[in-house]
Amino acid sequence: MCCASFDDIFLLHGKGGRPSGSVLQLEELLRPQFASSRFTRPSLLHGDPAITAGASLAGLLRLDIPEGAAVIGISLDGLLAASLQETVRPDLHVTCISSPTWADDVQLTLRMTNRLALYSSSDAVINGRTGQRPQLAQAFDLPWLTHDTDAHKGPLAEIGGAFLRGDDVFHRIVAEEEMLRRKGTIA
Repeated sequence: MCCASFDDIFLLHGKGGRPSGSVLQLEELLRPQFASSRFTRPSLLHGDPAITAGASLAGLLRLDIPEGAAVIGISLDGLLAASLQETVRPDLHVTCISSPTWADDVQLTLRMTNRLALYSSSDAVINGRTGQRPQLAQAFDLPWLTHDTDAHKGPLAEIGGAFLRGDDVFHRIVAEEEMLRRKGTIA
């Protein structure tokens, strides 16, 4: 067990999303685990689904994200946070939830040790754009995970929290999956 702490945790919504959506629900679950952290849920350009990934990345570059912050991105924002991390901000600790490895003109190319990817290769929204995940991050292909983050917010907050604390993510996933089996949510 490690005791990593983050002064700042940024939660980034996906394409067409908003700061009051899924990222707010994740924040509410993460806040007790990181009570001394400041949480930020910025409104991003691709709240408008017509905005491309490249234009959104340019907007993300203008955000004032402090050194060493944790960034949790859902869907397209996981990709954009990871791209920001590998191009200009290797100090960031990035968690990608249900994120592709490429979209439009943005593509990941580097493995980062301070990056976690939680996805399902059977997720229809990102299907065909996750094959390189294991080469680019500490990655877990979770068959029970769908693109509906709200439906999985509890396990995602526990697994993401373990990563940010420096705990064993694999063991946290096993524990969460066992809980989901007991509830009858997964087989």
